[in-house]
Amino acid sequence: MAARLPGTPPVEHFGELIRPGKYGHCLTREMYALVNKKSSTRIPEHIMTDELRAYLAPHYEDAELTIRTDEFCRRHREMALENFDLNMAFFAQIPQESFDEALGEMLRKNKRLRPVTDLKTLDGEWGVYVLVLDEYRQAYIGQSSWDMRKRIKAHWTGTKQFDRLLWGGVEESVMSIDSFRALDTTRIFAARTINYDAMEARLVRSVPPDYLLNRIGGGAVTGLRGMFISAEMKRRGLVPAEAPGID
Repeated sequence: MAARLPGTPPVEHFGELIRPGKYGHCLTREMYALVNKKSSTRIPEHIMTDELRAYLAPHYEDAELTIRTDEFCRRHREMALENFDLNMAFFAQIPQESFDEALGEMLRKNKRLRPVTDLKTLDGEWGVYVLVLDEYRQAYIGQSSWDMRKRIKAHWTGTKQFDRLLWGGVEESVMSIDSFRALDTTRIFAARTINYDAMEARLVRSVPPDYLLNRIGGGAVTGLRGMFISAEMKRRGLVPAEAPGID
């Protein structure tokens, strides 16, 4: 397990005292895809067939399929870091002006979204929020049916499960918002509403997908939609950064 970053003090960010924790204040490649052998999912016994168990077993150390093998973790980390590099190259080619225009258009059409400078103003509030990560020319649109302040802080203090860093192939997986850290968020907008599902879905549709970290469309993930949510998976066309020419 990686040690906490030494000598990194807490900072105030959007009115909150943010401690660096294990992963630091900002996303870094060094602290990305740290191995966790524990599986983040459990397959219900009623759908676990002998054939499925035989297929999965080589990737686990235990009969209960809860601990990943060292080989799985090694290969998965390699792929996650390759995807990290591809996403960084993708972000780098996005013009800041184009991103700002798309974000500005969304804000002009949705006047209820207001700038947030202190998260405490969202304490206990239902609604939709937009996190802007200017360094990466990316935004994330989310919702909360209970407390937007806590929901946003959960993005900052948690991290995406190791075995869920990739959703899709290495050259198409969108990085999760939960992989970024608190200081990567440079602007926040929010709207208080009880119709958060509909508003979130509308906002996600209104922004070109190249500018969003959302992995799926907005709205509630329940019922049949939840069963087939992988069909909605957003994919990127990621390509390696061009190598410098040789004279």
